[in-house]
Amino acid sequence: METARACATIIQKFSSDVSLPLEILDVGCGTGRVLAELAQAGHKGTGIDISEPMLEYAQTRHPELQIFYGNMRTFDLGKSFDIVICVGSTFTYNLSNADVHASLANFRKHLQTRGLLILDILNASRFLSSEAFNERMETHVSEGDFHATAISRHILDRRTQSFRRIRTWVVNGEPQPIIDDAQYRLFFPLELEDYLSQHSFAVLGMWDNKELVESDFTGRRLYVAARAV
Repeated sequence: METARACATIIQKFSSDVSLPLEILDVGCGTGRVLAELAQAGHKGTGIDISEPMLEYAQTRHPELQIFYGNMRTFDLGKSFDIVICVGSTFTYNLSNADVHASLANFRKHLQTRGLLILDILNASRFLSSEAFNERMETHVSEGDFHATAISRHILDRRTQSFRRIRTWVVNGEPQPIIDDAQYRLFFPLELEDYLSQHSFAVLGMWDNKELVESDFTGRRLYVAARAV
């Protein structure tokens, strides 16, 4: 998985402790795919998510992981980790400034000093141009026996820096379409760096691509590596 490989590259490049196993906390771990791939490299994986169906799937599919229910703003595991990752746009569910501060404070509480925080979010800089915004997108998913088509309608609110996605899933074998409606906060690079600095994080790098190469920040995603100081 490309996201797991990007995380692995950041860990290899910036981790202050290259010995194994590193303890990794995945906030918003979902089905556990990214965390499981990192664990296969020899790390110890712990996951947090607020979706009970996803947690049940992750616990069944990846019994080697420690998976817990929790909200990213309020969970308390009573320990600190070498690395905290929050990928797949999970962090952008923080729609208010208060939510952003609460999540970052909680991330810092769960990180050892000089530990790494890795974020993967939507890149607000891309949406500065109206040509970069697609109101409709269609994707196809095929994994094992699961085959589905997802048709997404996008709504952009520049005033509130929010991005709403109304996605309709047509799944093989299901009689009715499944609709999920999600809203995300958009962050600009300098804005996010300021938030991080307020919670004792020093940004080590930002990229708009999974290859982690320098570019013009017009890519759809924003990958961030920060150190707890």
